[in-house]
Amino acid sequence: MDRDKKIYKYSNVELLDIIKNGTDKIQIEKAVSEFNSRNITAAQKSEIEVAYSKYKEFQRKRKDEPLTNEEWLTFFILPFFTPKPKWKEDHISESEMERFEKYGFEKKAKQADKVRAYGILFWL
Repeated sequence: MDRDKKIYKYSNVELLDIIKNGTDKIQIEKAVSEFNSRNITAAQKSEIEVAYSKYKEFQRKRKDEPLTNEEWLTFFILPFFTPKPKWKEDHISESEMERFEKYGFEKKAKQADKVRAYGILFWL
């Protein structure tokens, strides 16, 4: 979860995730308080539970999702042909790696590291 995001901006599913899987007791208490303040009916709670289970399933699938062909080419070829402008701090492959790490694409991150190394060896 994004630490800079205010608790009232979290979705119901995100709040439920904090409540069920959180480690910070203060954040869990805030999430419980915010969740209860939303006056959610029993029917809505069951819908949120279903959405939460889908959220967790997608999160698990994300860990094992491989690189697509376009992503593979991005890490293998494009970083060598796209110059890095002076005013731009991030490179396309670096920002993609940050995205993989932030959103839990563990397999993609590992594959991207390998592909980048293969690309360097290939171009040398």
